[in-house]
Amino acid sequence: MIDYEKWDKYYDENFADDESVDSFWKEYDAKRLEAQKNYYYGQKTNVTVEQIIKEMGVKAVNDKFLYGEDIVVVLLDYSKGIFDKWKNGTILYCNGEKDYTIEQDIENLSIIDSMLFNADSIGKTIIRVFWKDGDSNYRFVNGELMLGKERPYQIEENGKYRWVFPLSLISTYHFRMPEKYSFYVDVRRIKQSVIEEINKEDETRLLEFNKYANFDSYNGVCGYKLIPQEKNCYLSVKEKIIRNRKKAENALLIADFKCEIDKKHITFVRKNQNVPYMEAHHLVPLAYADLFRYSLDVEENIVSLCSTCHNQIHYGKDAELLIKKLYSSRKELLRKVGIILSEKELLKMYDI
Repeated sequence: MIDYEKWDKYYDENFADDESVDSFWKEYDAKRLEAQKNYYYGQKTNVTVEQIIKEMGVKAVNDKFLYGEDIVVVLLDYSKGIFDKWKNGTILYCNGEKDYTIEQDIENLSIIDSMLFNADSIGKTIIRVFWKDGDSNYRFVNGELMLGKERPYQIEENGKYRWVFPLSLISTYHFRMPEKYSFYVDVRRIKQSVIEEINKEDETRLLEFNKYANFDSYNGVCGYKLIPQEKNCYLSVKEKIIRNRKKAENALLIADFKCEIDKKHITFVRKNQNVPYMEAHHLVPLAYADLFRYSLDVEENIVSLCSTCHNQIHYGKDAELLIKKLYSSRKELLRKVGIILSEKELLKMYDI
């Protein structure tokens, strides 16, 4: 039997140099060699589609997918755009063959999507991948890919739904795709309806904060924790509101009630509170909380903004410049609390 605890260690923590992972790969490949008929050997760096079809005994569905009795071949042509990305350079988030009008439709899967669903264990679908970027011919990704712990999920595209298959690379030696093809979070996973709902909650939260914020109780102990925080489970709505408000208060105190776009921005004094008026803004929006292992509702992710800058980020023409500046100043703080994403991914969250 294969030791899947070693597989979990590889998948979750990506210990590419760990000896136990090497032993897992060897054990896995030995099992697979028994189970499969058409094992593809050798490092191929200049192979045509015609050669792939002939050597692997497959036929084409389209420019991206080839298939045979128990094998799917994925052709990634990155000269056309980076649509299928790699997490940690070893886990391919492969967009499925077609889109569907009905959400979560697994009764009417296309032949390729059906086979990809079956790439979750030995003896079922074999997945091989080739890629190129501006070259005339393809390069082989040495090793086999299979579904890991994360299950396929859907993304919405123009009112239709497409499956995404997280395929983890199993190899007898270490391989990583170049960084340019990688990603940290798949922003497409969050539905527009969820984003709109949470954005409305943010507006309500700001009104409540302005009404109930209290800085008089500040005891002089306020700062960043600089460690990842687990996502909170609240006993009541009241507890959630109070604890969230406290974090926003802390963030404004840390920023000394100055706008983090420009500390010279002029504001006014809060009613009943002898402090400058500033607004607390989650740089990585709370609507995307499900994409991260750790909490987004932490001081490291909350920036202090004057009302003009805050509104410009949400509604302004030059919002991109403001978000880039904030990302640059907060990137390392975010990383320390387990919130890791690229500038491009953050801009996508703001529909930029």
